[in-house]
Amino acid sequence: MTRLALPRHTEQQESNQSQLMHGLHSLFAETTGSPIQNAFKKRGSHMPGSASKEVPEDERQQLFARLKTQKRQGPAVMYLHVPYCANHCLFCGFYRNKWTEDSSAPYTDALIKELRMMADTEAGQSAPINAVYFGGGTPTALHAKDLARLIREIRYLYPLAPDCEITVEGRIFHFDDAKVDACLDAGANRFSTGVQSFNTRVRQRMGRKASGEEARRFFEGLRDRNRAAIVCDLILGLPYQDDEVWHNDLQTVIDLELDGVDLYTLAVFPGSPLSRSIEKGKCEATRPLPEQGLMYQHGLEFLDQHGWRQLSSSHWGRRTRERNLYNGLVKSGSDCLAFGSGSGGNLNGYSYGVTGDLAAYFDQIENGLKPLSRIQAQDPLAPALNELAGGIENMRLDLALVEAAHPLAGGFKDTALQLLENWQAAGLIEGSAVIKLTTAGKFWHQTLLTNLKLALRHHISLQPS
Repeated sequence: MTRLALPRHTEQQESNQSQLMHGLHSLFAETTGSPIQNAFKKRGSHMPGSASKEVPEDERQQLFARLKTQKRQGPAVMYLHVPYCANHCLFCGFYRNKWTEDSSAPYTDALIKELRMMADTEAGQSAPINAVYFGGGTPTALHAKDLARLIREIRYLYPLAPDCEITVEGRIFHFDDAKVDACLDAGANRFSTGVQSFNTRVRQRMGRKASGEEARRFFEGLRDRNRAAIVCDLILGLPYQDDEVWHNDLQTVIDLELDGVDLYTLAVFPGSPLSRSIEKGKCEATRPLPEQGLMYQHGLEFLDQHGWRQLSSSHWGRRTRERNLYNGLVKSGSDCLAFGSGSGGNLNGYSYGVTGDLAAYFDQIENGLKPLSRIQAQDPLAPALNELAGGIENMRLDLALVEAAHPLAGGFKDTALQLLENWQAAGLIEGSAVIKLTTAGKFWHQTLLTNLKLALRHHISLQPS
């Protein structure tokens, strides 16, 4: 019998399907053993925003000037970066500039000039700003009067929503009563402090200056003012942090009656002080990933037992005062107006960065220029990728919304079916059209998001042009 040749497009479809299945298989999870310990060999990573084509340096200022004339749509946030730290903590990969007391006023002056450059533009005024975040570095290194100047200037210049969340991130060291009250009086309504651990030994070995008892007293002072949401960050997997230390850290958060807590898995940055210290044998090794999974599970169950609500895969709130607005909006791709050396934002289809070189930053601000280090056109897939990111962040992903976000994303739910069935079998998710993360899925949420983004790109690359 003569075998009839298949039409060319059918052969191509079969080839595409084969490539798709081969590509998805590499994203599968291990289905034996404990899912929270063994589903993957390593964690994925996700940074907010999706960029593609780089804009040449000589076109950046002209393009940004045009972006400022365009109205914003939808929710938006503002980010201000303070790139100074009193010391380089062992675990940190973000250290940039050493703090000196005479840095405060000049840097605040430059930030205010940068804020004013955009204040009267369409991009600055066309829609409410839902959250403001002071990050770093260490924003609370600034003097009390300078922190107050910045907060008041933002409230005066920009259309903040009536319920705008204004967060000041800080560390316990040199965040004194004068600075706390100055921020509150100026309008801050949320403090986020990276305590990492309340155990004095762990803190000191990681380069923290305040003891565990001093950290507790600091949070008691913030709490007793009853004027803002009080949030702390805990890191799980730190050297010298055994199960008892971890449990005590969680119990301390409960006892302090804070409003919110983040449970972050330790990331060891290559070349960081912690990485070098471990390599030289000067520091105990970090907890292995399978043990970190069990620590996360204990944290989730412990907080749930005490009535805390899980707002995202890594964040919990005790009562309705804590909303976690900034993190939720920025991770789902909302416009972000960014200010300060080393900051990054998104505006009207482009992502951009402000130079981390302080000398260049001051020079360009003085000359009336936005100190841009990059501008990149938004990835054409950004709407669909943002749906993925927002859904996984909120622990509930509706794939119909992903498909509706991009013309070529149609059918993604069907072509990803084998991947989703694997994740169900591994105990990471429930459902297929609408995915809900299990406890193990919440621990591996960054890996699930990374793999879903790869699967979506692979799916679209095989669609007929």
